[in-house]
Amino acid sequence: MVDAPRLEDRLGPLEPPYRSRGEAQIGRLLDRYGIPFFHEMPLMVLDHGQYRLWHPDFTLPHYGWLVVEYAGMPDRPDYAAGMRHKQQVYAENGVPAIFLYPEELRGGNWPERVLEQVTYRSQGADGITRYRASSEAQYGPDSRH
Repeated sequence: MVDAPRLEDRLGPLEPPYRSRGEAQIGRLLDRYGIPFFHEMPLMVLDHGQYRLWHPDFTLPHYGWLVVEYAGMPDRPDYAAGMRHKQQVYAENGVPAIFLYPEELRGGNWPERVLEQVTYRSQGADGITRYRASSEAQYGPDSRH
């Protein structure tokens, strides 16, 4: 709706089809800070000996292909178990990932806290942002595109 009073309502048609308010909040934060991302980009993982195609909420190619998942219903036991399983599978597959929960998207300084997590998780022990081989070949290991 182009003549809507709220910016969020005016931008709606231009945004990816977010599945929740929290996902939209994270996507808008990434946009606001100019952090390129893919929404629900397919990712092949090995899960219980089977290859499966997952669609993480956000994949940040310029941050070492960090995956950001929004865990919007942590109070549901089955959902929480699913999130723990995702964390384990990402770790087993060497996929850097952070999981954000509703309480982390509250308060005046939530954007800074989330950006700090993204930056921290995307860095290796030496403080250098990790890139996959394809990114290094294209941009070089010290590139910050």
